[in-house]
Amino acid sequence: MRLVLYLFVMISSVSACDRSGKSSIQVVPTDNATSDSIHNFLKEYYDVMSSRQWLEYRDFFWDNATLTTAWQPPGASASRVAIITIDDFISQTSLGPDSKPIFEEKMTAVPNIQITNNIAVAKAAYEVKFGTKDSLLNWKGFDVFTLMRHNRKWKIVSVVYE
Repeated sequence: MRLVLYLFVMISSVSACDRSGKSSIQVVPTDNATSDSIHNFLKEYYDVMSSRQWLEYRDFFWDNATLTTAWQPPGASASRVAIITIDDFISQTSLGPDSKPIFEEKMTAVPNIQITNNIAVAKAAYEVKFGTKDSLLNWKGFDVFTLMRHNRKWKIVSVVYE
């Protein structure tokens, strides 16, 4: 395992440097068109999630993308970090978003978006309504998205949320 990690670090450092040893990673200024397209992508993401169209929602993610949060299971003495794949998340929606008649998650502000080449990181504030008409829970949080563009298409690699 150490060898694999060592090789990964070595390959990463070599590929990120030119022959002079200087970084060859170019930070591309965020152009408005690309930033706007990611902002619109995220607006649609929240709309589709709130509509619970899970097959359409799945298409926002690359295969094996992950969702990560800190969560305290019932009866546990402390929270733990939970990491699941998008497919596992969708298979468990009956325990979460689909367990109550009301579920809505929406962005509450323009997301902070940083783009470097074909990778983007976006931080979005959100608000959730969840429950029943008589017992409606509301909370706010943040999503941090890592996106990758491949074949001119942006998709989510990971979401970390609280």
